[in-house]
Amino acid sequence: MIDDREKISTGPNDSPLNETIAGTGPGIPDEALAPGEELPDAPSDEEVERIAEKIGAPTAERDTLPLEGE
Repeated sequence: MIDDREKISTGPNDSPLNETIAGTGPGIPDEALAPGEELPDAPSDEEVERIAEKIGAPTAERDTLPLEGE
């Protein structure tokens, strides 16, 4: 289907119709992990708060109100 389309641009942003946007190739995302690798665990809320305080970044106010039924 892509091969049947007519190109509509020949300017500086012209790119082949069958190339990916990032240019990495078909089916290989930029952030692909190596075989056997797993995504790292996300930091805990306590870790985020500790680091934010360490670098002087603003933190969200902690909600201490009881939930309904508590």
